[in-house]
Amino acid sequence: MNRFYPGKADGTQTERALYLITKEVVDRCDYLIDYHGGDLDESLRPYAYWGPTGHAEQDRISKDMVLAFGLDHIIIWKERPTDPAATRYLDNTAAVRGKPSIVVEAGHAGTVETDDVALLVNGTLSTMRALKMLPGEPHRIENPVWIGKLVDLIADQPGIFYPLVKRGTYVAGGMKIGYVTDYVGNVIQELKAPEAGVVLHINAVPSLKKGDNILDLGVVTTAP
Repeated sequence: MNRFYPGKADGTQTERALYLITKEVVDRCDYLIDYHGGDLDESLRPYAYWGPTGHAEQDRISKDMVLAFGLDHIIIWKERPTDPAATRYLDNTAAVRGKPSIVVEAGHAGTVETDDVALLVNGTLSTMRALKMLPGEPHRIENPVWIGKLVDLIADQPGIFYPLVKRGTYVAGGMKIGYVTDYVGNVIQELKAPEAGVVLHINAVPSLKKGDNILDLGVVTTAP
């Protein structure tokens, strides 16, 4: 997920753009959904983020939004900045300003797939029904998989990545899930799951540089 900073009116062009998004979109909205569709290097299993703030009514609404959206894997995202001038993501910027907000992700490797688009469109309409913006009843997910934390697997040197699992695969702790070779085919890094979980994201581009995020593993928790 890309970082989002509120920016400032007299900063760089990017900072000014983020300042305008904060003032013209975030500050004027009542609710916010931050959409992500799978960049070229991201093979994503569809999932959502819900970030509780500790404000009961705001959290009640945002939780209902994420359930109404209907994606069946939901990450509970707790550790985020609370200073309005130091927020890192669009929904975080909205949340610290008192706006119920969620993040939704569906898509992979920069492609436009009908099923992924349908998840985002239908989820949006269902959420709008839950917020009484449209007539009708939302189609809430009844028993989502709640993710308590994300475990990142990082490339420790440049090379070529070969996955042994697919997005959405459930793995056991210690299971071999991929490996990295150098540019002539020698294995230089074996990847094992640090603990049991579900593969939410795999790097869709084989080439790696040191420090690249190879895979994200979601660790399942109980419902909040």
